[in-house]
Amino acid sequence: MRLSKNFVLSEITRSDTANRLGINNEPTKKDLENIQRLVTNILQPLRNHLGPIRVTSGYRSPALNRA
Repeated sequence: MRLSKNFVLSEITRSDTANRLGINNEPTKKDLENIQRLVTNILQPLRNHLGPIRVTSGYRSPALNRA
């Protein structure tokens, strides 16, 4: 799912730990709304100003945070 010109949901939710431990890291509808606001208001404007940005931990589900 494309969130903006330069960001997709899969890069925001990607987690090697979740993959390794088999943890579902899918955002809820409310989380997705917040992620969209983050990308629209913060990440994409930063990208436009600074150039490429690498997101290494954009979203962690409650289960992933517990792990």
